[in-house]
Amino acid sequence: MKHLIAICIFALSSWATVFAQITITSSDLPQADVTYPIYTAAITDVTLGGIIGADMTWDASDLISIGEAPITPVNINDASFSAAFVFNSPFNSAYQSDFFLPTEFPDLGIDIPLDGFNNFYQSNGDVYAIAGLGLSAAGFDLPVAYDDIDEILPLPLEYGAEMTSTASFNLDLTGILTYGLVQERQVVVDGWGTLILPSGSYEVLRTRTDLAATDDVFIEELGEPFTLEREQVTYQWWAEGMGFPLLEITEILGLPLVASFQDLSEPNAVYIPTALEVAPAFPNPVLRGHWIQWNETTDWSFMDIQGKELMNGHSAGFGVPEELEAGVYLVKRTTIADHCSSIERIYVR
Repeated sequence: MKHLIAICIFALSSWATVFAQITITSSDLPQADVTYPIYTAAITDVTLGGIIGADMTWDASDLISIGEAPITPVNINDASFSAAFVFNSPFNSAYQSDFFLPTEFPDLGIDIPLDGFNNFYQSNGDVYAIAGLGLSAAGFDLPVAYDDIDEILPLPLEYGAEMTSTASFNLDLTGILTYGLVQERQVVVDGWGTLILPSGSYEVLRTRTDLAATDDVFIEELGEPFTLEREQVTYQWWAEGMGFPLLEITEILGLPLVASFQDLSEPNAVYIPTALEVAPAFPNPVLRGHWIQWNETTDWSFMDIQGKELMNGHSAGFGVPEELEAGVYLVKRTTIADHCSSIERIYVR
């Protein structure tokens, strides 16, 4: 999906959108400091998970939102000192992460004495992965690196791709909690085609993830250790440039119990509806200190994700400053001949 909006002073002729198989790369995964419009949903069609294959259509147009749950990945540079030592250090490259997310501790059916819990994500290698977690308990801020990093998806993500991965870690909060996790994921990209949401139709890849986990838990106050076995199946529909899945459904014991989707009915920092096809700028993502360009000379404005102008000019491209922070930016281009403007999201690394 090209993230462009075009506004012209002349009448627009109609045009057809042709859906085709896509590829998901690291630039399509979550980006730090971008808010994604996630909503929890009531599941109205229990058959969506069973639709697999090439050039499929998943009709989720009647999804019903039951609550807002926006997600904003936090830049790894904003991690606490102790977490940065593990997940943002040149001396610990295997665990170098790109962002972290506040999340919930696995539901073990009991209250866990934790004040905060974050997952630290890697998104720029050949897998999308969780390198470890950070938690707060009884005034302590403790980072925990996975002994076996949790690989979530293979990259690039293409139809037919498969991956089996394992993960494990051990957490020891003396006098409070000990917790060990061992799990296995089996991931397959089992479909591509068109996903229909209340906001429109999108080109997607569909993934199925089978997760089996064993949790070994000892809570000091309870006095007795216990073990839990967890199994679930998660279906995700991924589109280019959307960060998180456009739709996600989780089944437990064969029943679809949890669903969420991105509401793209209004323009936001993630999605700008396309009104007219405009040739995109390239390359995108672009490296700092490198040139980004397009196919004709235009007036242009380079802005941050909030719309604050950083640079402007009249040309067919410009050099991205080396001192610019990596992240997501916007380029607005206006052609002189037809007074048509486009705004495109640009990833800078």
